[in-house]
Amino acid sequence: MAATAELELGDVQGEPVSSGAGKFLQDVWTVLEMKTIFLLKGWFLWAVRPLVFPAGIFYWLTILAPDDPDSVRRIMTGAIIFGFSLSATNMLTQQLIQDRFLGRLKLMITLPISKAAYGFGVLAFATLTSLPVVILLLAMAPFMSVDFELTWVFFPLIVPILFGLAGITFIIASYAPSMETGSIMGNLFGVVLVVISPVFFTVDQAPTALRWLGWVSPMRYAADGVMKSLSGSTDVWLEFLILTGFALATTSLGLWKMKWRDQ
Repeated sequence: MAATAELELGDVQGEPVSSGAGKFLQDVWTVLEMKTIFLLKGWFLWAVRPLVFPAGIFYWLTILAPDDPDSVRRIMTGAIIFGFSLSATNMLTQQLIQDRFLGRLKLMITLPISKAAYGFGVLAFATLTSLPVVILLLAMAPFMSVDFELTWVFFPLIVPILFGLAGITFIIASYAPSMETGSIMGNLFGVVLVVISPVFFTVDQAPTALRWLGWVSPMRYAADGVMKSLSGSTDVWLEFLILTGFALATTSLGLWKMKWRDQ
């Protein structure tokens, strides 16, 4: 396996840059390119799951929803957050778990690639792979008679959402006792996090047992911010700050705990 990883890493290395910002950016690009190569090898599985489930939920819930523009936009919001969760936790966890247990992290040390460059490369990959679900759902919306007004804050807002979710995957990959257990944890977490959070409805509409979770779940603030950005509003500063703090905390902890020399 190590030999295979060495070959794959060798395929994406370009002309070396000795130090400074140039080397950092080259290392980030190397990680992003390597992740993309791994993705393309199993593109059908990775492409279908993050797209089909959110699109299916969006379609059926929109049909069953009351004839209320806010309710339908909230369903669209929940589908977007669900798509982010699938791509940035389920799929990314698989990649990070494989990096750790198949020895790719050890090889990156020998290149050498810093933890920061590795982290930014993974975050760039998470952002890149999450864009298709956004494009698909925005394209579906007019055909589903969804009335929305997309504002510019939507795009900067999705960055801390994806970074926060990616940070969680770093933590899962760092503490997982085995590749199989880590994969199960990632798959479950991506779904459970959305189910227990008020993303398809507001926190006031949540069942009493789940309402208190809505006040602490970062996905609630992600959904509130996305909902505002789809409703013509740019007032998402509170949500942006909360999500940015969450992203910094999870990513920093995950990279700090990442076992680069795991045996």
